[in-house]
Amino acid sequence: MAIWQEVRIMINRSAVEGAYAVLDKWGIDNFAEDDSGLINHAAEMGWGDYFPEKAPSEQVTITCYFPEAQLSLEQLEQLRQDLLNLEQFGFDPGQVAVLQGNVDEEDWAHAWKAYYRPLRVGRVWIQPSWETGDVDDGEVDIVVRLDPGMAFGSGTHPTTAMCIEFLQSLNLTGKMLWDVGTGSGILAIVAAKLGAQVQAVDIDPVAVKVARENRDINNVAFAVEQGSLNDLEGTPHVIVANIVAHVIGPMMEDVRRALGPGGFFIAAGVIQDKDAEILSLAKDADFRLLRRVARGEWVGYLFQRGE
Repeated sequence: MAIWQEVRIMINRSAVEGAYAVLDKWGIDNFAEDDSGLINHAAEMGWGDYFPEKAPSEQVTITCYFPEAQLSLEQLEQLRQDLLNLEQFGFDPGQVAVLQGNVDEEDWAHAWKAYYRPLRVGRVWIQPSWETGDVDDGEVDIVVRLDPGMAFGSGTHPTTAMCIEFLQSLNLTGKMLWDVGTGSGILAIVAAKLGAQVQAVDIDPVAVKVARENRDINNVAFAVEQGSLNDLEGTPHVIVANIVAHVIGPMMEDVRRALGPGGFFIAAGVIQDKDAEILSLAKDADFRLLRRVARGEWVGYLFQRGE
């Protein structure tokens, strides 16, 4: 795998918006923000089940990654000067530091594993594939072994858990189910273990690879292909889409046409601000809302196709 240049920028939180403008001017669009304030807010809102301990700080770290065209020492110093010059535009960047290092992509892909723990969602126990041990003492019918890799879907995100709960509320035995945007394949695997005949798609080839590997780890059989809703064939009883609101909304009419009579649509990945819009689009597409679950800023839905 590739070796990436990692550039870490330390700057005052109050100047972050200005820093993003500087990065945009430099053509830098691969970066992540590490902010103790954001971590604390995420914990308060319940956006996950693990939050690293981080001392409060008025500075944030913006980490940028460069796979090929790496910045020279002279360019790094010029970038630091541009960030310091934000003071001219009313920002207070503080003591700006720009540090560089290298990251091995293979190590990067596995570093998150230190924070991934077993999780129970209803009757489903989700366990990292590299861990051994007994399942939760509670009532568990299904065990899913998972290695999400670089695909979305470990079960820890509220929207994934919502979908797993909705799946458990339906009788899936012998029913056809489409998982659109399968990510790690977790929802497709749960559905298959609940007795569904599954077809899964994702537009990301990395997700397709990961989903197939997780499918095989769990000894279930279903097709996983690169594509989207309109690439699937047949008449499903259930369609699942744990994506984002701006994708789910335009899908409503196609989902209704694809579903069989009385079919179900499980949708998640919607933030509260988009809730009313999704509900309105669902009503226009003649869906009946059976359940709506909100956790923090996230909303999930169980719809049924109208007759």
